[in-house]
Amino acid sequence: MKTFLKHLHAIELPTPFPVGPVTVYLADGPGESLTLLDTGPRTPEARAALEAGLGRLGYTSGDLERIVISHAHIVHFGLAGDLVEASNAQVWTHAWNVLALGDYAADRQQHTAFYAALLRQGGVPADMLKAVDRATGDLRRFARPVDIDTTLDEGDTLRLAGLEWQVLHTPGHAAGLICLYEPTSRTLLSTDHLLADISSNPLVEPPPPGESERPRSLALYQASLQRVAALEIERALPSHGPLIEDVAGLVQKRLDFHQRRIARVVDALRTGARTTWDVTQALFSGRSAMDTFLAVSEVIGHLDLLESEGRIVGEQEDPVILWRLTQE
Repeated sequence: MKTFLKHLHAIELPTPFPVGPVTVYLADGPGESLTLLDTGPRTPEARAALEAGLGRLGYTSGDLERIVISHAHIVHFGLAGDLVEASNAQVWTHAWNVLALGDYAADRQQHTAFYAALLRQGGVPADMLKAVDRATGDLRRFARPVDIDTTLDEGDTLRLAGLEWQVLHTPGHAAGLICLYEPTSRTLLSTDHLLADISSNPLVEPPPPGESERPRSLALYQASLQRVAALEIERALPSHGPLIEDVAGLVQKRLDFHQRRIARVVDALRTGARTTWDVTQALFSGRSAMDTFLAVSEVIGHLDLLESEGRIVGEQEDPVILWRLTQE
């Protein structure tokens, strides 16, 4: 992918996941730290592709001085620990990603307990709960812990590729996700927040550090999308798929998609679905354990929106929540 910026280079890395390759970005502006945005997963194939990509630009992983992690999903940070070991590079990311990157095992334990309770609440059968736990537990082998040197947040600026980039905290797909925006070139490094070919799944997550309630991921995602659409953007460079030129148009497509999905959720409830699992089966039957987890997560997001609008109400029948429409 062309970035159209002299000192910003896209490097595509393979992943073992259905999402396909991940694009990471190297910034080598004069007089600044050699910086890698995201790393790919911890696999031999991704490491070899990264070294080859760096080599084509005249570098090795040992030359890296800074690694910026956009969010705490494995395809974006899995190699960070190995790269720090090779280079002694500093690692920068949003504060909400610190635990996931620094103590991945403890973070996965927290997530596992949270998801188990949430899925039981949704009426997911016990055999599927076990399958989801096995599928998500296997992800640990694609990362190793890495310490964070500097945290980034909304309002910070970052010098990359000879330009000053604004840090945008854009929660939704992940609570700690950041994008980088450069107003002079009107370029957005959109990471997973905005992808050309697929709608980013706003994953349900535990409460971020210092928070008592889980984020309503889909509502946050839609707000973050609308915020990005209001910026003057000529191009968005994502982590997966091709360059995006019509950001506002793509955002509207994503919002329309979720409105159609909400209509399907309402139809499922109208025709007899009571639990989150019932709705998931009505919309996404016959999926793998990992795909089932993603589907349940998406359904929870749409139920959150309907509940916030007063269109549905949940009634607790321990441990399950039963949903009903309040209006047609």
